[in-house]
Amino acid sequence: MNQYTKPLIAIREFSDKKKVVLNLSQLPWQLWVIILIFASGMVGFTATSMLLRLPKSPQCTRIFWPIASASMRIYCAQLEAAQGTVDSLLKAINLVEALPLDHSLRSEINKSVEEWAIAILDIAEEKFQSGKLQEATTIARKVPSHVQVYSVVEERIEKWRSLWQKGEEIFAEVEEMLRKSEWNQAFRSAVKLLSLPNKYWATTEYDATVKQIQLAQEESKRLSKAYQIFRQGGVDNWLAAIADAQKISNDSYVHREAQNLIENAKNKLLNHIEGLFEARRWQPLLDVVERLPQSFLLIEEMNDWKDLANAGMEAKIGTVESLEMAIASAQVIDADRPLYQKAQDLINRWQLEIEDVTRLKKAQNLARGGTINDLNAAITYAELIPSGNPRYQEVRQKIQAWILEVQRVEDQPILDQAQDIARGGTVVALQKAITKANLITFNRILYDEAQRNIHQWRVSIQRQEDQPILDQAIFLGNSKNYNGAIQAARRIGRDRVLFREAQNKINQWQQEIKAQKDLQEAYLIAQGGTSQALGSAIEVIGKIPGSTEVSNRSRQALNRWSYQLLSIAEDKARKALFQEAINLAQIIPAESTSYHGAQTQIRVWQRALNPPTSSTPHAVTKPPVPLKSAVPLTNDLVIETNH
Repeated sequence: MNQYTKPLIAIREFSDKKKVVLNLSQLPWQLWVIILIFASGMVGFTATSMLLRLPKSPQCTRIFWPIASASMRIYCAQLEAAQGTVDSLLKAINLVEALPLDHSLRSEINKSVEEWAIAILDIAEEKFQSGKLQEATTIARKVPSHVQVYSVVEERIEKWRSLWQKGEEIFAEVEEMLRKSEWNQAFRSAVKLLSLPNKYWATTEYDATVKQIQLAQEESKRLSKAYQIFRQGGVDNWLAAIADAQKISNDSYVHREAQNLIENAKNKLLNHIEGLFEARRWQPLLDVVERLPQSFLLIEEMNDWKDLANAGMEAKIGTVESLEMAIASAQVIDADRPLYQKAQDLINRWQLEIEDVTRLKKAQNLARGGTINDLNAAITYAELIPSGNPRYQEVRQKIQAWILEVQRVEDQPILDQAQDIARGGTVVALQKAITKANLITFNRILYDEAQRNIHQWRVSIQRQEDQPILDQAIFLGNSKNYNGAIQAARRIGRDRVLFREAQNKINQWQQEIKAQKDLQEAYLIAQGGTSQALGSAIEVIGKIPGSTEVSNRSRQALNRWSYQLLSIAEDKARKALFQEAINLAQIIPAESTSYHGAQTQIRVWQRALNPPTSSTPHAVTKPPVPLKSAVPLTNDLVIETNH
C-alpha cells in the first residue's frame, strides 16, 4: 500500500460502513434515498478533490501506463497540464482520455480536458499576437477534434489569416507610397496598423514601419542632395555624388535610383577621362584616375590609365629620348587589356613624332643663321614634314614665324628710309615718306607699323595745310564778322583732322548770330508797350544763351520789361481786377530782378480774391497797397542795331 491508493481504500471502507448502517436503520425509505444520494455525491467530490490535489511525484516518469490505475493517470495528467506548454497539455489529455467513457469520474475528466484544450488555443492566440501566424495555426490544429472548443478552431484560424492579410495589405500600401516618395500618405497608411486587433501589427510592425518611413525619407533627402551635387558637374561633384549614393543601403526604397545616379556619375567620369585622353591632357588625366574609388574600375584598367598618362607626360617633353621612353611605357599594356588599342595608337603617333622632332630640329639649326637664305632653307626643309604627322601644326607655326622674319628683314630698310625722309617735317618730305612706306603691302609683317606712320604723317600734312584757314576764321569771329568766319571755316573738309575743331567754332558763331537776331526781334515786339507785347518780348529774349556776347544787354532788357509788366499788373489791381493782375505777374520769369516782388504781390492779390471769413460784424477790408516800381515806367526804348 502507498500514498496514492489510500484514498481509494478510504472510499471503499466508507461504502462498507454505509451499508451496515442502512441494514440496521428503521428509517422511512424516502429518507434513506435522500441520504444515499447525498452520501454518494460527497464521496465523489471528496475523492476527486483528493486526486486533483495530490502532490507532485517523480514516479510519473517511471509508470508503465497500460497497467496504471485511473487515479495515477489523473494525478500525472494534472502534473503535466500544470507545466502550461502545448506538449504537456496534449500529454495530459492523452493520459486521461485512455480511461473508459463510463468511468465514474468521466464528467470531471471531460471538464479538465476541455480546460486544457482551451489553454492550448490560448497559447496559439498568444503566438498569433506575437506575430507567429504559422506557428499559431499549427498549435490550434493540435486541439483534439472531440472536445467542444474544437468547433471554433478553424473559425479562429480564418480570423487570424484575414487579419494578417489586412496587415500585409496595409504594409504593401505603405511600400507603394514609399516608392513614390509620398511620405505623408505613407504615414497615414501606417497608422491603420494601430487599429488592427493584433499586438504584433499594432506595436512591433507599426514601429518598424514608422522607422522604415523615416529612414526612407532621410535617404531620399540624401539622394536628392547627391543629385544636386551631381548636376553641378565637375570631377569633385561627381565623386561626391557617388560617395553619397553609396551610403544608401541595399534594402532602401531609393536604392535602385541611387544605383542609377552612381551609374550616371560613372559615365560622366569615364567620358571626362576619355576627353582628357583625346586632348592629351596627361596630368589632369592622372589626377582624376588616382582619385577614383577602388570599386570604380578594375585594378588592371586603372593601372593602364596611369601608365598611359605617365607615358603621355614623358612624350610631352618633346625630345627624341622622352618620346622613346613614352613608347616603352605604353608597350607594357598587353593585347588582352581594354586600353591596348589606345596604347598602340599613341605608340604609332609618337614614332611619327620622333621623325618630326628630328627634322624640325635640323630646320631650326638652319634658321639660326638669321639671313634670308638661312630662313628660306629652314622653311624648305620643314615643309617636307607631311600634314598628317602629329607635329605638323607645330611645324607650320615655325614656318610662319620664319616667313614673317624674312619679311621683316626685307621690309625694315624700307620703313627706316621712310622715317628718315619724314624727319624733314615739310609737306613735301612727308608726301615722299608716305610714298616710300606704301611700298610695304598689307600682307607683310610691317604693314601695320607702316600704316601707323603714314597716318601720323597725313595728320601732320593736313594740320599744316588747314591751320592757317582755321586761324583766319577765328580772327574774323573775334572781329564780330561771324558770317565771314563761318564761310572761312567751312573750307576745311569733313575728312580733315581739323574738321571737328572748325565745326565747334562754326556752331559758336551761328549761336551769336541767332542771339543778335532774337534780341532785335524782342526790342521790336516790346515797342507795342502792351502787357501782351511785353510778355512776348520776355519769352523771345529768354531763349538767348548766357554765353553769347549780347547776354548782358538781354538781361537788362528783361529786367526793364518785367518791371513794366508788373506796373501794368498793379494798375489792374487798383481797379480790383485781381485775377488779371495775378495772370500778368505770373509771366515775369525767375531770373528777373522783379520776380520776388511780383510773387509777393501775387500772394496779396490772391488773399484779396479769397478774403478770410471774420467773426466780427461789419469788418472793413482795406484794399492792398500797390508795390512801387523800382524803375521809371516809361516807354522810351532804344532799338539796338547790329554792330
